Amino acid sequence: MLDVLSKIALRPRVPSWTDHANWRNWLRHETYLRSLNSWKPHQVDSVAAESLRILGKTTPTSRTEYQCRGLVVGYVQSGKTANFTAVAARASDVGYRLIVVLSGIHDSLREQTQERLNRELVNVGEQWTTLTDGDNDFFVPPNPNGFGASGTVLIVAKKIVPVLRRIDEWISLVGSQIADIPLLLIDDEADQASINTKGNRRDATVTEFTDADEKLNPDTEPSQTNALIRSILHRCPRATYLAYTATPFANLFINPGADDREVGTDLFPRDFVVQLPRPDGYTGTEELFGVTAQDRNVLRTVSQEDIIPLRSSRRRKHGPILVQSGQVLPQSLCDALLAFCIAGAIRVLRGLTEKPHTMLVHVSHRQVDQIRIGDAIQEQIRAWRAVENVHPDSLRNPLRSALTDFGTVVLPDGISSEDVVSKAIEVLRLLEDVAVLNSKTGENLRYDERPGCHLIAVGGNRLSRGLTLEGLTIAYFLRTTTMADALLQMCRWYGFRSGYEDLIRIWTTQGIADWFVELAVVEQSLRDSIVRLERAGKRPDQMRVAVRAHCNLMLTSAAKSRMAEDVSRSWSSQCPQTILLPLANPLDLRHNLQVTAEFLTEHPPSVVRYGGVIGYDVPAAAVIDYLRRYRSHPDASAFISGELADWVERRGVSGEVVTWTIFVASPDRDRRAVLGGRSYGLVLRKPAGISGIGILVDPRHEGVDLPNGPDAYQKGISLNAQAMRASRPATNGLLLIYPLDPVPLAASSEAVIALAASLPRTGDEGEQYFVNSGVPSA
Repeated sequence: MLDVLSKIALRPRVPSWTDHANWRNWLRHETYLRSLNSWKPHQVDSVAAESLRILGKTTPTSRTEYQCRGLVVGYVQSGKTANFTAVAARASDVGYRLIVVLSGIHDSLREQTQERLNRELVNVGEQWTTLTDGDNDFFVPPNPNGFGASGTVLIVAKKIVPVLRRIDEWISLVGSQIADIPLLLIDDEADQASINTKGNRRDATVTEFTDADEKLNPDTEPSQTNALIRSILHRCPRATYLAYTATPFANLFINPGADDREVGTDLFPRDFVVQLPRPDGYTGTEELFGVTAQDRNVLRTVSQEDIIPLRSSRRRKHGPILVQSGQVLPQSLCDALLAFCIAGAIRVLRGLTEKPHTMLVHVSHRQVDQIRIGDAIQEQIRAWRAVENVHPDSLRNPLRSALTDFGTVVLPDGISSEDVVSKAIEVLRLLEDVAVLNSKTGENLRYDERPGCHLIAVGGNRLSRGLTLEGLTIAYFLRTTTMADALLQMCRWYGFRSGYEDLIRIWTTQGIADWFVELAVVEQSLRDSIVRLERAGKRPDQMRVAVRAHCNLMLTSAAKSRMAEDVSRSWSSQCPQTILLPLANPLDLRHNLQVTAEFLTEHPPSVVRYGGVIGYDVPAAAVIDYLRRYRSHPDASAFISGELADWVERRGVSGEVVTWTIFVASPDRDRRAVLGGRSYGLVLRKPAGISGIGILVDPRHEGVDLPNGPDAYQKGISLNAQAMRASRPATNGLLLIYPLDPVPLAASSEAVIALAASLPRTGDEGEQYFVNSGVPSA
């Protein structure tokens, strides 16, 4: 048999970065993407630019030895696979001869990734040798060097110990020849399983501790998955490790100096971190919890009474879920199922007939609960079908009620609400089996076998990462966790929802809803910090990447964040805002109304522009006094008025944020309130969770005091808030006051005062909340 590694090692094929004729695999992949109706030309252009940018940050393969570590941060369900597929195509063209993709820890995700790479890369490219396929994970070939073909070797493997051990064994069998084979190891969902939660074995010749982990666990070997990934890289003298994730908290908290005498350096992304741009057409935190989500009313509250029968406990064993006569499930889950039928009907009437439609049910991590709930949902569907067969049209009233919950959703021309109800009954009759996905059931969604299906996916951890739920509209989500990264990864309803983004509905508890509202700020602070790192032109081992804390959640598990350090806050280049408000405390609401009226009496705004009234040249002392008197929600972390006041005072010593502009939002509405002798229109914000309102700030308001106004910062259909803050002089701050309409918030006050601040870049930028203590301050 042919010795494939010898052949590819002796046949270097490194194109010039500007010579497009040599981008053979990339150009074939690009041509394939442009042939698809689902890809718009500017989206392909973006993938082309970003994949080239990422590859350009890696070490050139012409080097005889190198170990490169990088991190690519995307958004949950945002096209990270598309990006690393493009990177793999380009990597093959510039000389990487072995590409290993670690695709999650479950078969379903690995198979999904393998099929996509085969379709978009191998089948359209040239000279690829695949050692895995849709049905088979990696096994050591009988002859490690005899694959019968030349070209780039591709492996798509699960990130579990037995498979990694086989890859490590295979590379060791290749022997010294591996020195001539550049390796690109792509670690998808890199914050899952890859992080070392144990120690590092010290070199016997080292007499002093250099690794903080060793002080905790001297001579303790790394956790198995982490050790095997490091061993694979350690065996290859020419290796690039490229981590991909949407929640990189754990990756950034790796000790940069961690080293093990047997498997080498840890996986800290010392060479670069890249933030992928927010994709066009993406539905994420801003759409579901921001200003643009106010009219969509996405969240539905599940009561504690409905949760109890769905979860088993030590005292309450796993019997049937029987709730009441004639109904198998709690009312909220029945409502969600009927809403799924309505959403499916609208999708069909809009012409989305050849694409799958999915509902997510994520209640418990326990498999016994998942199986019980799946069985109960099937029983409920059978009961509805039976009733409809005996008494035709008996479901019309419940479905009419479900349709009203979608508000003013746009129907196709000529389609009435009764047409939707009739089609929803058909969807219920056609509803395919309930798929329970866990390690016991081993079920696969099998979308390719049933295009146009309507199905319900019930599960836990298998639905928490990577796996795409096609056409997801309705989510029934009760899963609790204490970690921000885990909660964000469970947002399977994020992603691309072209043609049905207005049909997304989420049933959850009030507490979880509050978490999601504040996570919007946690997520944005991380991305802002990564952008600042790149803007500063520094590597991650030279400048701390900071992450804002959440009031009730850890950023990641304690075992993954041993290098995290809580430092003093900075609000540089930030837009803190009152996402949580004391809505249940009338005394605090009235107090905030009073101190705001007094503040505006003393410093009355007068210039009417941009849907509000502007006041200039307010001294910092007045703003500090107002912030200290304002009462924040006790659980807030996005906007703590006292801490912000302290920061403004500290920066004033350096001559920063010493002069302020005030902007009071005042839309043209009949509902108004008088503050400081002037009447202001009340701003409409709808509740999100117990005390939340979602993202408060209208993006254009951050530019009301800039020389050319907010229109100068238009970027496509959105406004570039970061550019506005970057343009703001360090001496000037902007205080945004939003008098909110109390009626939709069920608040006992003439108006609910919400605040935000648009802040310039200041001299303390780089010190934010939680940072990696192994990296020096910038």
